[in-house]
Amino acid sequence: MKTYNELKLAQELIKFPTVKTEDKGIMKFLSKKLSSIGFKCIIIKSKGTGLKSALNLYAKFGNSKPHINFLGHTDVVANLNNWKIPPFKGVIRKGYLNGRGSQDMKGGIACFISAISTFIKNKKFKGSISITIAADEETTSLGTPAIIKYLKKKREKIDFSIVAEPSSNSSIGDEIRIGRRGSMNGIINVYGKSGHSAFYGSYINPCTALAKIITRLKSTSLDYGTKFMPPSNLEFTKINVDNLSENVVPQSASAKFNIRFNSKHKSSSLKKKLNKIINTVAKKEKCKTKIEYRVSGEAFYTQPNKEIYMIKKIVKKITGNSPKLNCKGGTSDSRFLGSIPRLELGLRNNTIHMVDERTSISDLKKLTKIYYNILENYF
Repeated sequence: MKTYNELKLAQELIKFPTVKTEDKGIMKFLSKKLSSIGFKCIIIKSKGTGLKSALNLYAKFGNSKPHINFLGHTDVVANLNNWKIPPFKGVIRKGYLNGRGSQDMKGGIACFISAISTFIKNKKFKGSISITIAADEETTSLGTPAIIKYLKKKREKIDFSIVAEPSSNSSIGDEIRIGRRGSMNGIINVYGKSGHSAFYGSYINPCTALAKIITRLKSTSLDYGTKFMPPSNLEFTKINVDNLSENVVPQSASAKFNIRFNSKHKSSSLKKKLNKIINTVAKKEKCKTKIEYRVSGEAFYTQPNKEIYMIKKIVKKITGNSPKLNCKGGTSDSRFLGSIPRLELGLRNNTIHMVDERTSISDLKKLTKIYYNILENYF
């Protein structure tokens, strides 16, 4: 049976320019690799960018319990100008693998496929290993939900999942994500009455109301955080008044905000809380409001369990690091896994989304060893 070297496989994956939801043949390539070591592979379509469908992969080895899953994504961000080394060549230089996706997260995919291939060849075990690879984590984020929908239809049950997002900071395994904060975007539209600024009392200024709403929201403490998550935080990101005249009070004003919230809240309860504050201030200012929300993901975390503590021990044994459990960062496809216990453990994130993204070859080797030992101990 074949085994795959993590460095060589990472190089091969980087050479596919999978910007946005473009496939470029990468899922067929991965299906062929995984089929050759005994995985049953299925391509699952989801809506992509433009007119094309996004191609996502679900692969499984074995049919018995327990069932461990590895989750990743093949898409990469653009930001391709001014690179010193071509972003899709997979160039090795001075101990580093250079290329877009080397850290986020084709390098992580290569590590877990390499570890799995070696484990399957060397060990007899009772259980199942599955691999979920989405095409659109950086954009539409519809791939993983499409795979989860397929699994529910097939009544497939995953017992534990490892998400290979680049969670490490200064060194491999120094941090492990056991959850993520929720993220919600909002637009506040405030409507007053326009008029000439010289005639006080003839107009109702929406700018004044909006300014007071912003002040009130920013001065309101939402919570004091949890053991694994910091306090929820609301930040205004854009303020807009469509007005070309300095001496005219406008009809309306708007502001956009993003809120990162911890597991003390659901987006539904936050909406009610924010709406109450916004509408109370607007009413005092005799203005009307329209509030729009878009939820990117709810807050979640896995209560540290035997698998998480086991993985902490493995990381410390291999790297010397005692990993910190936290829920840092933005959103990831981990948010679509529902009640499945999981964690995020991957390469370092010091060059992700940047020009000249790269990962050290030693990091790839260490992460592969960690994944192999996780499988050995899990089964």
